[in-house]
Amino acid sequence: MTLTTQRFDRSEMAVRETGFVALIQSLGVADAIRFLVLLNPGQGDYLAWQEQVFGDASVDEIYEQARKHWESREE
Repeated sequence: MTLTTQRFDRSEMAVRETGFVALIQSLGVADAIRFLVLLNPGQGDYLAWQEQVFGDASVDEIYEQARKHWESREE
């Protein structure tokens, strides 16, 4: 049977739901979500965004900023 002669018996919603169930049964919830995220190529230029957000900061500097941020939220 070729695709052009195939009849679709399920609605798009039913196919989507069945696919989600199959993914979860096969991969588990966490890995099913990871798989779906991998299908989305994202938007924009990640390297330009990274440069804009972090600039020339070292990993240690970024960590220290994050630590201070989380500590300030606890107060």
